[in-house]
Amino acid sequence: MPFVEISMGAGAFTTQEKAELSKAVYEAVAGVYRRLKGVTPHVWVVIREEPAETWIVDGEFLTEVRKKAQAKK
Repeated sequence: MPFVEISMGAGAFTTQEKAELSKAVYEAVAGVYRRLKGVTPHVWVVIREEPAETWIVDGEFLTEVRKKAQAKK
């Protein structure tokens, strides 16, 4: 049974967006299993959210990266 873990900064996705993401991951993983093994497995998808201030992207805290992205919109 495949287990997929996705880590992201807290607040990146809404609950609905996380549901869509997990469904897409499930479909991708299950599709490969069906094609290669002829079975559809149970696929566990876990989304772990960490505080944005604990993530650093290209030397900047994720909170700052998000602020810059919002300013560009």
